[in-house]
Amino acid sequence: MLLLPKNAKLIGQGITGAEGSRALEWSQAYGTEIIAGVTPGKGGLTHMGIPIFNTVKEAVDSVGEVDGSVQFVPPLFTKDAVLEALEAGIKWILIGAEKVPTKDSAIIYAKAKEIGASVIGPSSVGLICPSRKLKIGTIAGGAPERVFPKGNVAIISKSGGMTSEIGSHLKNNGLGASWAVGIGGDRIICSDYVDFLLELEHDPETKATVIFGELGGTYEERVAQYVKAGKIKKPVIAFIAGEFTLNLPNDVQFGHAGAIIEGDRGLPDKKRNLLRESGVKVAENLDEIAELVKGSLQLSSRT
Repeated sequence: MLLLPKNAKLIGQGITGAEGSRALEWSQAYGTEIIAGVTPGKGGLTHMGIPIFNTVKEAVDSVGEVDGSVQFVPPLFTKDAVLEALEAGIKWILIGAEKVPTKDSAIIYAKAKEIGASVIGPSSVGLICPSRKLKIGTIAGGAPERVFPKGNVAIISKSGGMTSEIGSHLKNNGLGASWAVGIGGDRIICSDYVDFLLELEHDPETKATVIFGELGGTYEERVAQYVKAGKIKKPVIAFIAGEFTLNLPNDVQFGHAGAIIEGDRGLPDKKRNLLRESGVKVAENLDEIAELVKGSLQLSSRT
């Protein structure tokens, strides 16, 4: 289950560090319940009102069952931190670390699928649900209401920054968010667009979803397959970035490890064409997104 319930109780792994502390403060101010922290060697301390434990098992044994873990663990320690949480019975994990080794991501992905756990990331900016007062990770900084007012449009993005940019664009056009999540732009991510879209099909607050994609990988193509097959029925509006890359030399590298093109696989224009053919509305520029969302909502209300 990727969409956490209202009043979900979370632990934070690595929340005593600078980034974790900043995110913890923002989450607490928003109303999110983070009831314990885990930092090896700091067990027994209290950080910003939160009890800290040396291991996830100690935390769970002390505070009782929790709904998930948010991680601010350095990338080279992320795999062990995730496996530790899974072994302690936690089935929902959000990984904020960037530059997690691809091999480690593959191991995390395989283990999560094996036991039916929901893992978001690596390199996730976080997840937010205004109606449930859930703000997990650094998403939208310290003033999330500026870009994510309560509404009925979900946002799923490979880019952390664009998650908030799209939220702001929708707000400026009179729309609000039901959910927003940065799924990460790495070559291997543990939960993709389709994973979220399938759950949003059953979310009464969500009436349409905006996805932000980019060159590389085939996660957007998978959306087209599921929409075409009728497994995703709620309106999907897509924006695919990266057209400028077609005019650059082949050896140019990009920030996201997932931005890899093999032959014509992963090309932005091919993604757009496949999405359009499946019935997804595709914006040519960011300013068109809100208009397409409003049109899709009006059409849905008449059917």
